[in-house]
Amino acid sequence: MVMNKPTQTRPKYQYRFLAVSREDRSAPPFRLCIDADSEQEARSILAPYFILSFTGQQPADEGEMCKSVNS
Repeated sequence: MVMNKPTQTRPKYQYRFLAVSREDRSAPPFRLCIDADSEQEARSILAPYFILSFTGQQPADEGEMCKSVNS
């Protein structure tokens, strides 16, 4: 019996946010990036720790460096 493997994969994107720490709200906002399959996934990882404002997305392999959190 032949097992079929899915050949389609969802591309990862680099999601960018302007972030403020939930622990230190007096700290200045900073740029934060994370590689994820969706904005919802990126937010679910970061939201417990940061207040987020979405600034953009681009393919993960083309992303420029910024303060980064990778899943």
